[in-house]
Amino acid sequence: MNMERQLREEERIRAGYYQQHNYTWQYVLQPEEYQDLLSREVNGKHLQIYPFHPKNNWTDFIRFKEGPAGGDCDSSAATMLTFKMVYTYLNDGEIIPQSKKYNEYQIKKAGAKYCGDTMTYCGDTMTSGWTPLKRYLAYQHQALQDKTLQDKNHELFDDFDTWVKVKDDGVPITNFENDCKRGFKEYCYYFAEQMAAPVGRVLSSDCKLFLENVWNQGNMIPVPEFFNKARASDEYGDTIDRMLTYLYYFIMSTGDDKYLKSGGNDKYLKLLFCVDEKKQKKRKKDIEEAEKATKAVETKAVKKTKDWIRQVCGEKTGKEAWNTFVEIHFLQPFCKLDENGIYIPVCMFNNQPLRYTYPPYYEKQLHYKKQLRFLPGTLEECECFFRTCNTAILERSRLIQEKIKEV
Repeated sequence: MNMERQLREEERIRAGYYQQHNYTWQYVLQPEEYQDLLSREVNGKHLQIYPFHPKNNWTDFIRFKEGPAGGDCDSSAATMLTFKMVYTYLNDGEIIPQSKKYNEYQIKKAGAKYCGDTMTYCGDTMTSGWTPLKRYLAYQHQALQDKTLQDKNHELFDDFDTWVKVKDDGVPITNFENDCKRGFKEYCYYFAEQMAAPVGRVLSSDCKLFLENVWNQGNMIPVPEFFNKARASDEYGDTIDRMLTYLYYFIMSTGDDKYLKSGGNDKYLKLLFCVDEKKQKKRKKDIEEAEKATKAVETKAVKKTKDWIRQVCGEKTGKEAWNTFVEIHFLQPFCKLDENGIYIPVCMFNNQPLRYTYPPYYEKQLHYKKQLRFLPGTLEECECFFRTCNTAILERSRLIQEKIKEV
């Protein structure tokens, strides 16, 4: 990145600017700043990123993601510079550009013992905003259809019903004539720009705050390449509790003699990356393509995740390795300590440790390599999901800022 931008972002990071604002604000140009501040060169080509004009509310997530500024904040300059400052294993890494226009940067560094020559780290949004928002809109629509509620708030329902419809399968769609041509994300961009007030009247304060926090520094984590795309799942969700649960079981299994040498039981990483589910889905269309795709996940994402854990935890295994992983990444706000001093991931939709969410179903599902549920299933669970995420994200952001002060 150009030196002017690096100095600007480093100054902001140290001053706590990205604790107070989410990372979309790095794309806001001040009157004295030129648009070239956001440009960069990749393979000799000049790539320009458009400035962003935030409203400083819940619509910014949608407007930035789907608007002309476009892209993700988790690979941005400010995010990568924060990672280098905060995570000791990345202090000596080199920030290099990614090839795509909106995927800005990544960190390359020497691999740890048994990890190969180099490791490449990307940014990942720990809990994505889209899937919880989609479910929330569907559940709100169902709730507003209740006759008693309609009688009291018929204007509220009419406003919302104009912009959000729900198909038979529970998926929100638009109420435009060209419904079939307009996708959910594009539609969200339209109502964020044009109908923020009536739709916003239906969204709770917790939901709005969550959408503001999606690109908060407390919701970003460095991960090895292939990890973020491999765990992406509309069906099961890109949520922090899902990610931590499967990593917890994988790392804890490194304490078993049976898996110590191989670095843990791979079935937990395969659950995280939905290997079997993706294989079944693609097999219906093309068996050969399915085998090739799932093999890529297993050989790349699984291997790189093991290398990541070795780089972070060194020779530690089991409980010691897991607690180290949590503490190095400031993930304590998303866990609760049990009676043995082990960090247990918390379920976002009920704010309870995962092992207490589905007993004894929980362990049985994992034993048979079945996916657990991490996405909210009711309107009440959505509200709890947003509250729990908000509290943990903001506390983690505070811990990260405390670390930055020490650097």
